Amino acid sequence: MRTQIALLGAVTLAAGAIGSPALAAASHSDSGRKVVAHAVQDPGRSLGAAAARQTTSFIVTFKLRDEAGAAGFVRAVSDPHSALHGHYLSAAQFTRRYAASTTDVAKALQWLRSQGLKPGAVSSSRSYVEVTGTVAAVNKAFGTTMRSYTAGGRTFTAPAKAVTVPSSVGVISGVIGLDHSRQLHTTNVRTNETTASRKNVRSLAALGAKPNAKSGASDACSSYYGQYHLPSIPKAKTPLKGVQAGSLCGYTPQQMQAARGITKVQNTGKGMKVGITLWCNDPRIKDDTNTWAKDLGYQQLRKNQLQVLLPAGGFDSTYCDDLASGGVNEEQALDVQSIHGAAPDAKIVYSAASRPFDDALLVSLHALVDGNKVDVITNSWGGGEVDDPASNDAYSAVFMQAAAQGISVLFSSGDYGDNTLGNQQENPPSADYPAANPWITAVGGTSLATGNAKGSKVLWEQAWNTSRSIQANDAWGAWTYRYGGGGGVSQVHEEPYYQQGVVPTRFTGVDPHRAYPDLAGAGDPYTGYLIGYHDPDTGNFTLGKIGGTSWSSPWTAGTVALTGKRVGFLNPIIYSKGHAGLTDVKGNQFKHGFEVKATMLTSSGSLVSVLTTVGVNSQQVQDQTLTSEKGYDNLTGLGVPTSTKAFVKALRK
Repeated sequence: MRTQIALLGAVTLAAGAIGSPALAAASHSDSGRKVVAHAVQDPGRSLGAAAARQTTSFIVTFKLRDEAGAAGFVRAVSDPHSALHGHYLSAAQFTRRYAASTTDVAKALQWLRSQGLKPGAVSSSRSYVEVTGTVAAVNKAFGTTMRSYTAGGRTFTAPAKAVTVPSSVGVISGVIGLDHSRQLHTTNVRTNETTASRKNVRSLAALGAKPNAKSGASDACSSYYGQYHLPSIPKAKTPLKGVQAGSLCGYTPQQMQAARGITKVQNTGKGMKVGITLWCNDPRIKDDTNTWAKDLGYQQLRKNQLQVLLPAGGFDSTYCDDLASGGVNEEQALDVQSIHGAAPDAKIVYSAASRPFDDALLVSLHALVDGNKVDVITNSWGGGEVDDPASNDAYSAVFMQAAAQGISVLFSSGDYGDNTLGNQQENPPSADYPAANPWITAVGGTSLATGNAKGSKVLWEQAWNTSRSIQANDAWGAWTYRYGGGGGVSQVHEEPYYQQGVVPTRFTGVDPHRAYPDLAGAGDPYTGYLIGYHDPDTGNFTLGKIGGTSWSSPWTAGTVALTGKRVGFLNPIIYSKGHAGLTDVKGNQFKHGFEVKATMLTSSGSLVSVLTTVGVNSQQVQDQTLTSEKGYDNLTGLGVPTSTKAFVKALRK
């Protein structure tokens, strides 16, 4: 599936007669076996062979029977000019048309059992089966060697040799979940300013916000950009001019609705369902969201408006517990409260994975797609892109199935730009995944500045790409990369048909590959979104500011829900004429910033407060590959839905 989407550009599509080249097949060895998972790459220090009696679990994925037909149908059903546009399939129809046959799957299950492995129930889409077995059985069945490794304070197992299966069970396309070296992570970030470290606050006033107060010098956080600046702060570091604004307390949902003109859209998300995938679950999420809403004077969740789907086998206790929620309760709150903020009447379905690995997240995605449970899915997690056809194709398959059923799938693009940390001489650019997959909509980040307490006056919006300078000895230090919206180009997926002729080759490469993100939304944590959650350090409920593309993706998903109907795969509309009503974010002007008191950890382990200047849209003082310019760019895609009314109207066509 890595190559097909590019090749489809030359295929003529007709209803009932859609064909395309075959998708990339797994490589074969000379012994009548094919590779279905690569050996671990640079895992860390080896501790020796994994214990033979140790039990492990993973998923075995099955190849679509008609991959080309599925891809062709998705292209047609997503094209506003096609006779098939909007004629989505049910999950059962997709399975009957394109999934692996019951005969082939039965043959694969028989082989797995003959190897001493224990397959569970096959997914209703015949896409995968969860399997358990001992390390000894895994080594024997797949011709590999499982070893134990240590890296980054973790001890884990992974295959030291390529994982293979006999060609006679060719329906098996992947074995996913044996390699635990690649642990996925969430895509949210916090500032480290002093005001952000306050605990257990329950109101805007407790945060220091005074929405109607006069502007001036104050240590308080601001309700809007420029309300306050720090007292006795020197002029900012060049090229910024003068004293910069203090950071915000965090936008409320009411402010964000005003900034995006959501009040001009009649629909409130009623009748729509938005899905979330993430690992673990905080059982307090509904109560926390209602407390947050009450404290901010916003609409609370109705009965049964939030549904949680738990993994059938329970949570992996290594990564999930009852209350700390594996450290992701802030992310879960951000996802739920961003969706609810944009679409207050939409239902939310949280599909919890058992652990932060590809196999578990694929299962949680299928729980939403196979059950046809939602209209939109947002995902605020990912990892580095790897050239592993087995897992990449499994993701592509579920994303194509979602698109065929009319389900829009969004992913946050990441929070560290091109992952060079502002120095591509030392850190080569790399993509985030699944954000770089061509069958999803990747959402980048912006810095959004409002000019009044209501949020209705937008002063400016630029690409989120920040650097900072720290004051020491009465002088500003060098600019260093802080963070910013993820973007770049895939190394494994070729340029998709919808980007051809739209995205310049400077973003796709001479040998064109998938560029991302596709669009963007507010993500800068120095403005931030105000959420309510249980602080893992104190165990108490608190309001806190948070940002990242983990904010822009669920907010955009909530915005999509305001269409009031399924609109399917968004990218063909985004890249077509009019670009879905998006507002282009252009220019590399480095002229806005924040000045804050940041809390830093010294080499001796003590905390100190230092003055910090943070520069917005600061590409000119960095050595990295991302830019913001007219038309498509790899920081904000084709722009931002600044007018929700225009965006919704375009998607509904």
